[in-house]
Amino acid sequence: MNFPVLPFCKNGLSDFNFFLTQSIDINRKSLIVFKRFGYFLKISEEIETDNFLIFGNYKGKFCVIENVNYKDENFIHLMSKRFNDELRTIAGIGLSTLIWHEETKFCGKCGNNLEISTIEKNSKFCKNCNSFIYPRLNPAIIIAVKKDKNILVTQKEEWKSDRFGLIAGFIEYGESIEEAAEREVMEETGISIKNIKYIASQFWPFPYQLMIGLKADYESGEIIIEKNELSLAKWFPINKINEKILPPPTSIARFLFEYIIKGESP
Repeated sequence: MNFPVLPFCKNGLSDFNFFLTQSIDINRKSLIVFKRFGYFLKISEEIETDNFLIFGNYKGKFCVIENVNYKDENFIHLMSKRFNDELRTIAGIGLSTLIWHEETKFCGKCGNNLEISTIEKNSKFCKNCNSFIYPRLNPAIIIAVKKDKNILVTQKEEWKSDRFGLIAGFIEYGESIEEAAEREVMEETGISIKNIKYIASQFWPFPYQLMIGLKADYESGEIIIEKNELSLAKWFPINKINEKILPPPTSIARFLFEYIIKGESP
């Protein structure tokens, strides 16, 4: 394998098979992901309600996600260090699938009720107009911009931490990846970029994004922050980046920071 496998990407789970169903063999062992508002989850092996969705198979076990409302100290955030990468990836896929499942109840063509397809195992089906509806995936770019020995870092007001991030945004209709990168950097910081290069990608279950990781070089301009998007944007010395300001290890943002740091290492 000559490409990085990041957390939340099922490529790293050779024994995982994605499919959708709501029929379950009660005698078969299951890996249950319980969701409680937002992204707080716990892992168990016992189904508790009838409000569940099966989203795959892993090592002979059904992968099941259930939405529950009760309080339990065992619920932890999906980004918590208490999840290992294996369970985090499975839980992330389940969480995204459940959100899509709960948001996709009716056919967009005719308005009829949808059901889980028994033909296309990874979709829903409309019996009225014979349409298949597949889980949603929103493509977005995230980009590390270099200027000499510095990297363009950002923060958002809602983060409420010392961590830095990178410019990111959704690809709009009619745009190429490169056009989206140029537009997002210009809109949020007033900077023009060049030499855009693909680095890596990551499935990001918040709620269902494909993050396309890029790097680019500074071309021209002075930083002018789009205040509706960012609270801070500045050039930061690459050799002064430390653990305190880096994004979480589970994110492609962290991978891009480390990629840039390694590129500057002697």
